[in-house]
Amino acid sequence: MTKIISDIIITSFIVFVLIFSLFRSNDSFSSFVEGVKDGIKISIKIFPNVFALILAVELFIKTGAVDIFKTFLGPILNKLGIFQESLGLIMIKPFSGSASYVVLKDIFEKFGPDSQIGIYSSIICASTETLFYVITTYLACTQVKKTRYLIPVAIAVDFIVLLVAAFLVKNSLK
Repeated sequence: MTKIISDIIITSFIVFVLIFSLFRSNDSFSSFVEGVKDGIKISIKIFPNVFALILAVELFIKTGAVDIFKTFLGPILNKLGIFQESLGLIMIKPFSGSASYVVLKDIFEKFGPDSQIGIYSSIICASTETLFYVITTYLACTQVKKTRYLIPVAIAVDFIVLLVAAFLVKNSLK
């Protein structure tokens, strides 16, 4: 049912744009082609950054670095109320949304989606940003060199989300 609704919405939007452009006497096809050209230029421009980021995430997962961090950070996270079992997700999410959903699936299979850890992990996936991916692609595209407080503030906000999510899950699901 949702596929039918989304197909109708997408088709309606395309038809609306075409009708709107007819009334405005725009050359829709030329605008579309220019947009595609710009999109390809941007894709080529940011590709090296995205590739390096994907490579780094894969190395991080495959080398077992997540397990090493779990050993050292687990007790600290437990004291803060953050679920240690979600550490892999917490560490991967800022770099890759798709990799974080693989980790989330593993958490669901191990603990269940309705467990406190499953609900906490779902909140983390929905409420935090793939901030290093976004920052890498946006800054590469806009050629911003000085970020000043951008990264520390983004990390702080994600950390606050971790704490608030843990508080909410532990206090509302007893």
